[in-house]
Amino acid sequence: MTGIIYFVIILLTSILGSIVGIGGGVFFRPIFDAMGHHNVSNIAFFSGLAIATMAIVSTIKRLRDGQKINFKTAGAIAIGAAIGGIGGDRLRQILLNALTYEHNFQYIQVASTVAILLVALFLSTKTNLRYEIKSPLFPPLFGIVLGIIAAFLSIGGGIINIPIFMILFGMNIKDATTNSLAIVFISQITSIIGMTTSNGFAAFDLSIIPFVVIAAAIGGLIGAKLTKIFSETIVKRLFQCTLIAVMMLNIANVLFFL
Repeated sequence: MTGIIYFVIILLTSILGSIVGIGGGVFFRPIFDAMGHHNVSNIAFFSGLAIATMAIVSTIKRLRDGQKINFKTAGAIAIGAAIGGIGGDRLRQILLNALTYEHNFQYIQVASTVAILLVALFLSTKTNLRYEIKSPLFPPLFGIVLGIIAAFLSIGGGIINIPIFMILFGMNIKDATTNSLAIVFISQITSIIGMTTSNGFAAFDLSIIPFVVIAAAIGGLIGAKLTKIFSETIVKRLFQCTLIAVMMLNIANVLFFL
C-alpha cells in the first residue's frame, strides 16, 4: 500500500515538475515526511531517484520536440552541481548525526526551503531584470551552490535554476525549464552516488524503488508532452503557482505533522 501511495504522489508531482522544470522533490519530500513511513535518508534517496528519472525522460522528450539546451552553460553548471551535490549530501548527513532528533533537521529543511521559494518567486516576477553575465567562472560557481542546496534540501534545484536562467542567461521560460531539468538530472545522480557510497544500499527500502522509478518516468513523459502544448505564459504561471503551493505545503507540514 505504501508503494502504491508513493506511486500516485510521484506520478502527479513528476508531471507538474516536468512542466515547470523543477525536480518534484519540493512536493513529495514534505508529503513523505508527513506520512512518516520512512526516515530522512530513505526519503532523500527516493526523492533523488524520482527526480533523476523524471528529469532524464523529460529532457530527452523535450529535445526531440525541438527545445534547446545551451550545452556550454548547462554543462558548466552541471559540473559545479555535481560537486555541490556531493557536498550537500555530506552536509545533510553531518547535521543528521549531530542533531538529537530527526525532526529538528526537518524543521531546518522546511525553513530553508520556504526562504529559497520566496526568493525564487520574487525573481520570477521581475520581467524587467535581464542581464547576461559573460564570466566563464559564474556557471560552475553557481552550479556548486545550486548542487549543495538541492542535495541538502532534497528538492532537485529547479526552483533556483529557472529564474536565474531567465534573468542572467536571457532564456524564455520553456528553454529555461529544459536546461533546468538537464542540470537537475546531473545534480541528483551525483547525490544518489554520494548516498549509496556513504550508506550502502542496505540502508534503504529497496522494495519501493520500482514504484518510484516507473511513476517518475511516466510523469516525466506526460509533463514533457504537456509543455509542448502549453504557452510560455501558462508555464510561467504554473511555475509561480507551484512555488506558492509548495510554501504552503511546507508550512502546513510543520504546523500539523512534524
